[in-house]
Amino acid sequence: MKITESQIEAWERAKRMAFWDQGKIDHTKWLSAFKAGNSNVIRQSINYMRAADLVDLICMRQFIKSWPLLRNTDGLNENKKAILDAAWGFYVAGDASFPVTASVTRFHPKKLGTLRVLAKASGNDSIYQIAKMTGRDYRRVYDDIMDFVADGIAVLATEIRNGRTAKVPRLHGLHVA
Repeated sequence: MKITESQIEAWERAKRMAFWDQGKIDHTKWLSAFKAGNSNVIRQSINYMRAADLVDLICMRQFIKSWPLLRNTDGLNENKKAILDAAWGFYVAGDASFPVTASVTRFHPKKLGTLRVLAKASGNDSIYQIAKMTGRDYRRVYDDIMDFVADGIAVLATEIRNGRTAKVPRLHGLHVA
């Protein structure tokens, strides 16, 4: 894997912060140890690297996929954990207050798009309105939202509006306490 210019800069800063510039560790060795689940490397990296550097070094897609499991590592600094939780929520749903949920990591890009639109919605928009905002078919958006409900990410309320039944999805942590 080729390291980018921004990753080189991030790595130089990050290794000084997390590993006190031990000359023996390079980005490739660190990344393989991190991905292999070396708890000491994970703990040092999360606790001492800047959050933006950590995400840049492991890549955003890998961060989104792995953070729900990594956040349960013993000995993590609670402040860093909160910062990375917010970053994860922002990358996944476009809202830093979206709670970390492992089930989101298996969603396809269009379903994540539905999640982002739902997160930005007021909490009073119907599935039909959400579908219009996403530019997707009502049935596909309905299926996405029902998956969110099944995973415990959202709740679905039924309301009568202008004599018609409207299904209104709301996300836990954003629209529902």
